[in-house]
Amino acid sequence: MAKPQPVEIAGHRFERKTDARSFMKVMLNRYRPGDAVSAADGAFLVEALKRHPEAVTKIGPGVRSFQVRSADYGTQCFWILRIDGSEERFSYKSCV
Repeated sequence: MAKPQPVEIAGHRFERKTDARSFMKVMLNRYRPGDAVSAADGAFLVEALKRHPEAVTKIGPGVRSFQVRSADYGTQCFWILRIDGSEERFSYKSCV
């Protein structure tokens, strides 16, 4: 069996990647589609987003804020609202 890999994001230390994913899933589910993400959760998401394999593309010119929106198959996901007015969705799972 593989040894758990600790992950640290925005000062939060998770013993396993699955713990970090669970933390972000709980965060996502605190919101309803159309809700703006709080400043505290947004600060965490900015740091998590830096770990995304397409971080440079996803962040683009910079992050203004985050929002939760409906996604495929009745799910919801985080959206980046950039400082230039453009928007992009991202998978929190890819940030771990």
